[in-house]
Amino acid sequence: MIFGEIKTESSMNGILASSLILHENKDIIKVKKGTIINKKLINLLLKNDIKLVTCAKLDKDDVEENKAVHEISKNILNNEQSSLTIKGPRQGRCNIISNINGLLVFDHEQLFLINSVTDEIGVASLKPYSYVKKNQVIASIKAIPFAINKEVLKQIIKASNNCFKVLPFLKKNVHLIQSRNQNTLEKVLEKTVVTTKKRLLNCGITSILEKKCNHEIKSLSSKIHESIDENADLILVFGASAICDKNDVVPKSLKKNNGKILRLGMPVEPGNLILLGEIKNAYKTITFIGMPGCARSPKENGVDWILWRIFCGLGISNNNINYMGNGGLL
Repeated sequence: MIFGEIKTESSMNGILASSLILHENKDIIKVKKGTIINKKLINLLLKNDIKLVTCAKLDKDDVEENKAVHEISKNILNNEQSSLTIKGPRQGRCNIISNINGLLVFDHEQLFLINSVTDEIGVASLKPYSYVKKNQVIASIKAIPFAINKEVLKQIIKASNNCFKVLPFLKKNVHLIQSRNQNTLEKVLEKTVVTTKKRLLNCGITSILEKKCNHEIKSLSSKIHESIDENADLILVFGASAICDKNDVVPKSLKKNNGKILRLGMPVEPGNLILLGEIKNAYKTITFIGMPGCARSPKENGVDWILWRIFCGLGISNNNINYMGNGGLL
């Protein structure tokens, strides 16, 4: 690609490097950056006494910016199941749009490799495992110069293969159990139900089964057992007090139902005092979450990061949670 100031008469098929305001008779003509120079524009430039014009001229091994970013965008989607759409290229940019509410997943190392091929292309995205809404832009692919060399473009496309996808939220049978003691206010319990319903509605869950009990092992264990019998997929428990030990009321009630503690605590603030567990029966594995007090608030916290993964059918390992510490101060 040749870039620079050349004689206007020689600028045919060049790409205009900056916007211009020209005059034709009494009319004002605005010509945008990136416009392909044709014979009509050359004549108009000369009429405006512009004898030199800054532009880019492509050679046979160059791919024009809009075509280049479109080719990259087509390849960067994770096949037809990606739940993503390409917005038509404009001014050397292609945006990738989500078709659904869901969870954005990709390997951040792959994105690093894409951006490492050349500084002539920049791919910017939301963070991995971000909650996204339908029609939200999840990534933007931008060509820096007006054209990309064909061989370089091939390398970018190879590195970008099937990078992004958005996972849809799955329907789950969710049970909410709240324990109470003599100090528990009824309005706090009611507010928690409203907040939890709104939180789950973001994940496509339109109804939950609510239960209340005393904050003691026997009472809470009984409610958990009921939820198991009622085919719950996910049991959320708000204790009257925060979970502070694996021998506290909520974890011991889980164990009473042959449940297993997977993790107590996570490196996300707010959300530290979360309990993750599971209960296996003859038919399936039920996910169990002892909810931290911060989840009574609608503000984003560590529970959201866990719930998004659960509702998209993703497993949650200790390593997954440990990585959440990077950016986990919300």
